[in-house]
Amino acid sequence: MAAAVEEKEVSKGYTLCYTGGTDWARIGRSIAPPKGSKKDVAKDEKEKEARDKLYPNLLIPTRLKTLAGVRLLFVAAGPAAVHCIAGDVDGRLFTWGRNEKGQLGHGDLLNRNNPTIVEGLKDKFVTIASGGRHHTVAVTQNGEAWSWGLNTQGQLGLGSIKKGTGKGVDDIHLEPAKAPLQGATLCAAGMDFSMWIAGGKLCSAGNPQFGQLGTGTDGSYNAKESSISIVYEPQPAPKVVASLSDKTITRVACGVNHTIVVDDAGSCYTFGSGGYGRLGHKVQQDEKAPRRVEEFKGRITIPADSLVAAGSTSTFCLASMGGQGTQVYFWGKVKTSGDSMMAPLACPDLTGWAVRSIACGPQHFAVAADKSAITWGHATNGELGYGPNGKKSSANAAKVLALDEVHTHSVAAGVGFTMFLVDPEAPKVAKLPEWESTVPEAEPDEAEPAEAAKSGKRKAPAAAPAAKKAAKKK
Repeated sequence: MAAAVEEKEVSKGYTLCYTGGTDWARIGRSIAPPKGSKKDVAKDEKEKEARDKLYPNLLIPTRLKTLAGVRLLFVAAGPAAVHCIAGDVDGRLFTWGRNEKGQLGHGDLLNRNNPTIVEGLKDKFVTIASGGRHHTVAVTQNGEAWSWGLNTQGQLGLGSIKKGTGKGVDDIHLEPAKAPLQGATLCAAGMDFSMWIAGGKLCSAGNPQFGQLGTGTDGSYNAKESSISIVYEPQPAPKVVASLSDKTITRVACGVNHTIVVDDAGSCYTFGSGGYGRLGHKVQQDEKAPRRVEEFKGRITIPADSLVAAGSTSTFCLASMGGQGTQVYFWGKVKTSGDSMMAPLACPDLTGWAVRSIACGPQHFAVAADKSAITWGHATNGELGYGPNGKKSSANAAKVLALDEVHTHSVAAGVGFTMFLVDPEAPKVAKLPEWESTVPEAEPDEAEPAEAAKSGKRKAPAAAPAAKKAAKKK
């Protein structure tokens, strides 16, 4: 158990420390050899060794040279995101990582190996952002909502999906586009859907297949008269979630295909894909409308400013224990082996910690608490930050020793990586390694994806094809 400490405020922002993969074209993917070719083990190993030198896994928290001297206010990603987002004290937004659908917002489809300013928002002050699989959403200080990337499911919330005629032609917005919302304060992105809090109301857009939009329907219909062909009608315009319209919503987080929200009355609601008990309702069934998590009532309530987070098959929140402090609760499948937790349980590894930030990758987790950073879960690229001699994965929460006794303000996680915002004045931070990619920006790899997160058993949703914007190479 760790003793609570007085949180140190860093008025001039924070330093980013990154751990995990840097090979953005291949993180979370398996590369299949050309059809009919013979496997050459020696050649494959040699090519892998050469590529690993160009795109190393950063196994301990590492400062990014590109951001040297830049003081950040927030970092963001998402359990389906293979790209990173960061906002600085001047309101500038930086993105880097995979960009095959324009999710970085730089006007092209080139992956970025180093943080790059989103020029389309240079006149805005961005306060929060979130990343989906192929899209990004952001909110500015004056309440505007901006989004970019893939829009085939209406996940950008722009009000429409551009229709095209060619197979595989996508509706892609390569630069930030303004969504029709006013008074936005928070946003969150799932795999191919988005949530906003605007004027205290919850708004949603995107793919409704598992009920993750909270509208009471999955949008399904039979597209053929002579046979069965179920498709799910996208929702391209942000709509207020009707069943919560009489509530004041204060917090929201999106998993790959589910959502958790908190209101100002001490309640939390979940909806969307219900497999593995990730909704906390003691049953494995989808919920198409927000359903209150019954465990949080009476003495155990959810503060209006609670922390909430969601991964591929898991959900977290910070609960108030009737004046006896706070406790992190979690439910769903949080370990690769063993049973799922069908209802919220107090996280024993975090009992007694003063937790200030929680983040979920697809199957790994990160926490900022007291003067420590804590991670655990299934890792693929060193995203737990335990170092070259540490465990690759961990079933139990453990300190990131490189950041022990360092004030970590917040954490963010995505597929194959974790980010930590830390006190720039901590002596230990100055001793951490610094890294910068020297590899030229590249077009998306043709690798076939091996899904990094479990999203359900049903067929992928169908959507109308749309016109693709021509990519501009910079």
